[in-house]
Amino acid sequence: MSRRAQMVVVAAAAVVVIVGLRYAEPFLVPVLFGVALAAISSPIATWVTRRGLPAALGALAALVVDLAILVFVGAVVTIAGVELEEKVPAYLVRMSSMTGALAMTLTERGFPVNPEFLSRTLHTASLVPLLGGAAVTVASAASSLGVVLLVVFFALCEGAGAGAKVRRLLSTPARGLEHVDRIVREVKKYLVVKTLTSLLVAVLAYVLLVLLGVDLALLLASSLFVLHFIPNIGAAVATIPAVLAALASQGPGTAALVAVGYLLINLLVGNVLEPRVLGRTLGLSPLAVLIGMLFWGWLWGPAGALLSVPIMMVAKITLENVEGLSWVARIMEPAPEEPETAPASGEPAPSSLLRPSVAGARRSG
Repeated sequence: MSRRAQMVVVAAAAVVVIVGLRYAEPFLVPVLFGVALAAISSPIATWVTRRGLPAALGALAALVVDLAILVFVGAVVTIAGVELEEKVPAYLVRMSSMTGALAMTLTERGFPVNPEFLSRTLHTASLVPLLGGAAVTVASAASSLGVVLLVVFFALCEGAGAGAKVRRLLSTPARGLEHVDRIVREVKKYLVVKTLTSLLVAVLAYVLLVLLGVDLALLLASSLFVLHFIPNIGAAVATIPAVLAALASQGPGTAALVAVGYLLINLLVGNVLEPRVLGRTLGLSPLAVLIGMLFWGWLWGPAGALLSVPIMMVAKITLENVEGLSWVARIMEPAPEEPETAPASGEPAPSSLLRPSVAGARRSG
């Protein structure tokens, strides 16, 4: 088979896989979320089993903690929904007056603007489709919650015997277990660290919103906790509703302070703390993370964006150990911190001398 024919076959197979993933979304997304939640909850189950208790009891303890957190989140959303319903009319009146003043100012400066056009989207009727879509999303998540929790429980129960299963399946158990163990360790560390940093960002944002007197502080901080799992743009998306809430409840000055505060929090945690703790473990370039997030977000929506980084980490580590495809994994890696220096005439480049040892160290690690 010619090279062109091989490329056509590979492209056709990729299209078939993508279409299959798209149609398998109702099954795969809850399962993958369950696996991710099991990885985050595994320290609790491990702590219980190390005290000589059965694995099922450790899985049950982790499940109870997860349910308590989910109940807390549900209570936060319910309370915030009631508060939002009570304050929406006042918000609409305030925003309508602000848009009217803005339209008048623009008109006086030579930019005629229709005030009715600006305030039309703030009418109460325009909130009905938004609330309806939110209700559908919540109902869909609730219907998948049972599947997620079942996957969490049985994944934690099976975790102890997973090594024995892999040994029976692989022809070279030692090498295979090394790769599987590396995938599990790195993905687990990423999820745990990302959860802790997202919690830190949410707590700091909640304190900021409370100090500035912004309404719906708990709901806005919770949304930041969830969206912070989406690299690069998740925190920026969470900033928009916080600024709008501050604008509607306190005015432009407070909205500007909220925007600056969110920016500083995300810069300190996302660009300083996370790279120090997570940089060597993640091993993905920002461009690869962004492209992966866009692809999986297009394929599975917001759930795909949340799952994009763990999926790409598994794919990268797997490709590193597949002959002929390791170059794809190297493309996904971040650029080296130190620029390569031009070699002297007749001498090999320093990077060419070091690269084999670095790659070997990574494979051995």
